[in-house]
Amino acid sequence: MLQYLKWRTYRRAYFRLLYTQVSPESLARGVALGLFIGLLIPMGLQIAIVLPLALAFKAAKVPAIAFTFVTNHVTVFFIYPIQCWIGSYLMLSPLRYAELAAQLRGLIAADSFSGMMKEIGTLGMQIAVSFFLGGLLFGIIAGVIGYIFTKRAAVRFRARLEERRRRRRRRAAERSAGPETLKK
Repeated sequence: MLQYLKWRTYRRAYFRLLYTQVSPESLARGVALGLFIGLLIPMGLQIAIVLPLALAFKAAKVPAIAFTFVTNHVTVFFIYPIQCWIGSYLMLSPLRYAELAAQLRGLIAADSFSGMMKEIGTLGMQIAVSFFLGGLLFGIIAGVIGYIFTKRAAVRFRARLEERRRRRRRRAAERSAGPETLKK
């Protein structure tokens, strides 16, 4: 039952997103920008960075902010270590995943921005660079996929919505015309 309620909540959020009055392009730009910033920038700075970028790129602001939460206090335990691990391969100096996960626990547990900066300083430049390289790669991939999926979904949804509205108007016109005009 709980799974059904979660699915229903996600479905409701999905349709609310598609019902917004912004263009499909703006909506897709907002989702892509939110995913990109959410994976590239560490938690705590994401909203401060994504909001001005959403204004600059004429992207939908609410989806941009909402999709930065792809990294949250639950998912960072999985995303950040993998991101650093992949980033270390991009730097051509691979790190072992187990060591990396152990080192990142302190960063994830930091409760303030200054604490996070202190932890980054102790982790070393290699991990910081690998974090941003992995985040850049994941952000580009997630942003492109998010843009394509959202734009297609918005265009299809709005086309179906418009078709439903046309059918309703046609039925209403047929009902208001009366049965005698239908017989002729």
